Amino acid sequence: MSAIRPVPKEQGGELSSIYDGLTKKFGRVPNIFGVMAHRPEALKHFLPLFNAVVAQGTVAPRYKELAYLKASMLNGCEYCSKAHLASAKRVGITDEQVKAMQFYDRSSQFDEKDKAVLLYVERMTRGASAMRPGSVDALAQHFKEGEIVELTLVVCLANFTNRFNDALQIEPDLG
Repeated sequence: MSAIRPVPKEQGGELSSIYDGLTKKFGRVPNIFGVMAHRPEALKHFLPLFNAVVAQGTVAPRYKELAYLKASMLNGCEYCSKAHLASAKRVGITDEQVKAMQFYDRSSQFDEKDKAVLLYVERMTRGASAMRPGSVDALAQHFKEGEIVELTLVVCLANFTNRFNDALQIEPDLG
């Protein structure tokens, strides 16, 4: 059970239109958003940010989902791992690739571009403050500067939601 209960739809008040949109998209208000609704302004601003980072941009959804899923797996976030496993499959990431993700650098399941993304995610998630000159070089062989920024935002967002879900012990209900 979550440490903090989601705000029920009937108590959404000013959030009713957001709750309606979430229900239309997911069939219900996912727990992460229901818990975030305790701070309505945060939820109101988080959803457009999430959409701008994950659903828009020039980086192919495959690389965004690889990044989100890898960060979530590294962090041990059950909520985001389940949610992004489902979305990863929708963009063509296979069960074999998911199983090989832990040892991606030695796996034939991933090409060099995939491996560059996964290495970057690993470095950022395990210790962004330890990034050194050259940390972005492998990515720069495959992505333009704006795309590297876009991928970095995806990893930042994944780490944010991982910590939010885990700290509040939010029950997985997506995926």
